[in-house]
Amino acid sequence: MVFSLLRQRALLFFRPKQRRDRPFRAWRYRCRAVPVRLSGRLFLTALLLTVWTCAHAVAAPPAITVDIAGDLTEQQRQNIHSHLSLTRFPDNETPSEAVFNRLYGKARPEAAKALEPFGYYTPDITTSQWSQNGSRHVEIKVAAGPPVTVTEVTIALSGPGEQDAALKEAIRRFPVHRGDALNHQIYEDGKDKLVTAALENGYHRAAFRNNRVAISRKTLSASMRLNLDTGPRYLVGPLTFDTDVIDHELLRKISPVREGDPFSPRALTRLRQSLFNVGYFKTVDLEYDPDRAVAGRVPVRVALTPNLTHKYGIGLGYGTDTGARGTLEYTNRLVNRFGHQLDIQLQPAQWKSNLGGTYTIPIGDPRKDRLALTGKYETEEFDNTDIKTLNATVSHDHFREWGEYSTYAQFLDERYSIGAGGTAQDSLVVPGFKGSVFWADDRITTKRGIRFTATVIGSEENVLADTTFLQSTLRTKAIYTFFDQWRLLGRGEIGTTLVDDIYALPPTLRYYAGGDQSVRGYGYKKIGPVDAGGNILGGKNLLTYSVELERSLFDAWSGAIFYDSGSVMNDFSETTFHSGAGVGLRWNGVFGQIRLDVAKSLDEDGSWRVHFTMGADL
Repeated sequence: MVFSLLRQRALLFFRPKQRRDRPFRAWRYRCRAVPVRLSGRLFLTALLLTVWTCAHAVAAPPAITVDIAGDLTEQQRQNIHSHLSLTRFPDNETPSEAVFNRLYGKARPEAAKALEPFGYYTPDITTSQWSQNGSRHVEIKVAAGPPVTVTEVTIALSGPGEQDAALKEAIRRFPVHRGDALNHQIYEDGKDKLVTAALENGYHRAAFRNNRVAISRKTLSASMRLNLDTGPRYLVGPLTFDTDVIDHELLRKISPVREGDPFSPRALTRLRQSLFNVGYFKTVDLEYDPDRAVAGRVPVRVALTPNLTHKYGIGLGYGTDTGARGTLEYTNRLVNRFGHQLDIQLQPAQWKSNLGGTYTIPIGDPRKDRLALTGKYETEEFDNTDIKTLNATVSHDHFREWGEYSTYAQFLDERYSIGAGGTAQDSLVVPGFKGSVFWADDRITTKRGIRFTATVIGSEENVLADTTFLQSTLRTKAIYTFFDQWRLLGRGEIGTTLVDDIYALPPTLRYYAGGDQSVRGYGYKKIGPVDAGGNILGGKNLLTYSVELERSLFDAWSGAIFYDSGSVMNDFSETTFHSGAGVGLRWNGVFGQIRLDVAKSLDEDGSWRVHFTMGADL
């Protein structure tokens, strides 16, 4: 009696978890513990019974197994499976003969009904069934037959928007045409796109007044007749901003929506996102009511909550090109009501430190056009070179969806010493242009994309400069994903300088190679022409390239192998490449990748070098 009681309790609390979505695979069951106090033999008996019950549940085959055969797409097969009453019968119960016969009798009409959304109304379906090892097996053989053909597609517009050119174009792009095989999903998607087009053009109450698909099973034909009643058109009315911390004219420049634009969900979303993304506001709420429209124009009130004006940041880090470093940062998001911003940063580091600030003035939309005033003092040590640089820059920056570009003028004052030589100082006013274009599915985590960046700078000796020169640099990076788990990454850089004597320019205007972003396996700026003492001087011309193969491992981790090579020379005829190769580990986050590489020079004796970087792919 005790054994019977325990078995009943075990069967009650260790009930197998049903899995109805995968009837063709062995089921997995989950057991959960029950706080029953047992001792001695009773405990051992309960434990053994529990193991036996779970093992029996795992081994037990499903009560009904269904196999669907025929020349079907996976989507068609899954739709038939989901329509069958047989597949919804509990797996841990044995059907009676009457119940099974009732479910089995429904199989043919249910399978036929499941094919209708795909345009097949006259399928040939046969069923068979047998018993084996206490389980019922059912086979359904399906021949879909010829599909229904669309013989007529008539779409009409009515209401105030019946002559709207945008809606007529949407009708022209309707995805179902005469002669197509009928597919109800494509038809429904086309209807949704028509309604969406009406909403985007301000027809807030658009709806189908006639929506009919007539199907003839005899002739296997279908005719479609739709009538879209557009209803009245709504436009954006007076746009008002509920804030006094920032100039309303600037907010109108930021807003992508103007009075008189079609009143649509997309327009409202763009308005909200544009105002939120500039960083001035903590919240952006829109208030509107189409029922209060005046002459079809809907007033929109924008309620804005200011963001915190002052922002402080502190951080510690390490870069193999800079050494250990710290960061102190202060940002004033809103210096005045005209949207000016100030950012000051102190970054002390082992080999490269700087103190600088940037004052930005919006020109129109601050996310797209701005004037930036930048000042920076920087010290840098590498090899036997010691540099102290003071620069001030005025730039006009433009940001677009396809790229960004800037025109600027920079004042550069640089004191430096190389090796045992004395200290030199150069001062120049350097105008320049820098632009980038990119095409990518995602710039943070890129599957396919490419970026080009070009820079042109120069100075004239007779115009506030010690030296005349012209320098241009082109950088590119491309990423291509194949077989889902593999990525091929390539990058290259080429630069040249037109100057009588490259060593009349300060080191920051010369080319070097080596380091995390250049040729891994070499130290930072370790590649370049040298003097008699072996000190690296930098050069007039640069050529580098890199090839990397990356494979996903698990979760957010991936591994990579790579080969880098580069050369710095004063004449392209003197090109001698220095190469490095290695392996790396990657962790992919929402901000980009954290990359840890181990590389070795292939041209010189030396130990393996560690390279650590982080950031977006493009």
